[in-house]
Amino acid sequence: MMHSKQKQSGISVVEIMISVAISLILLAGVMQIFLTNKQTYRVQEAFSRLQENGRYAIQFLSQDIRMAGFFGCASGVDNPKNIVNLDGDTVADDIAEFTGNGLTGLQASDLPLTLNSSTTLTSVYGSSDILQIKRSSNSGIHVDGPMTALSTPIKLDPATATGVFQVNDILFVTDCEKADIFAVTSVTPLGGFINIAHANTNNIGNFLQKIYQDDAEVMKMVINTYYVDTNSAGVPALFRASMGNNASIATEELVEGVENMQLLYGIDTDDDSVVNKYVTSAGVADFSDVVNVRITLTIRTIEDNIARELTPEGDKRLRRNFTTSIAIRNRVS
Repeated sequence: MMHSKQKQSGISVVEIMISVAISLILLAGVMQIFLTNKQTYRVQEAFSRLQENGRYAIQFLSQDIRMAGFFGCASGVDNPKNIVNLDGDTVADDIAEFTGNGLTGLQASDLPLTLNSSTTLTSVYGSSDILQIKRSSNSGIHVDGPMTALSTPIKLDPATATGVFQVNDILFVTDCEKADIFAVTSVTPLGGFINIAHANTNNIGNFLQKIYQDDAEVMKMVINTYYVDTNSAGVPALFRASMGNNASIATEELVEGVENMQLLYGIDTDDDSVVNKYVTSAGVADFSDVVNVRITLTIRTIEDNIARELTPEGDKRLRRNFTTSIAIRNRVS
């Protein structure tokens, strides 16, 4: 039986065009889902980094503010003797430079701020405030043997003092009754001790006000200045300028993305160690009355085009304010 041949019919141009159109619609949907998920990921990642930067910045500031004005048991000693004279100032100027009241706040309009004889902070990012902390190191090293005279080296135990101090460090020695600030002129292992000398090379004279015994301790002086400036990439960041060896200033970037730091100071007006009011630095007559510092940091994302719409700042970056209040431990009950 013979089968009749049938002609094979192909796909028409209209069918092809419909198939292509449907495929394009499906592909556009897939691409839209992909782009949406990618943008959501970028927002979440940027916001996570923003929160992390905020926590880090608050942590750096909180740790230092709590210790403002800490000089061991010498915090209650009146008129510590200071023989340091690294920058040609008078002794009275150096006492204010290295001790002061432990905390100083400034606004951008108060600049310039002299950090040492060769370094001056002249500007900050926007209208950010400036905070300077003065204190001794967190822990001291006990004197291991009595001095033989007011001009002789301080003796420390090699087990605890080896490698801790170096020439031209600014040190603080106290026995809770007296206190002296001096620049180290030599660190010499001798006679079973680490001998810390305070000759008149970088000091005015070499006489301390007391022959310290083994009930005294030695600590390194710390002066940290916090401010907001732009980094090498042009991004605003939180910076810290620290006094180092030989009273030099070392500047380091702490947290990227910080574009503003505003400070309020809690004042104790009735000597009960409790805040009675918060004011700006312009309203502080005496920073020794400050018992609490309230910080507000504005942190932004590093990348642009994160937000869906333009922000009031004219870009598409996310921003968040981080606020905390920090009590100064040496001034509260």
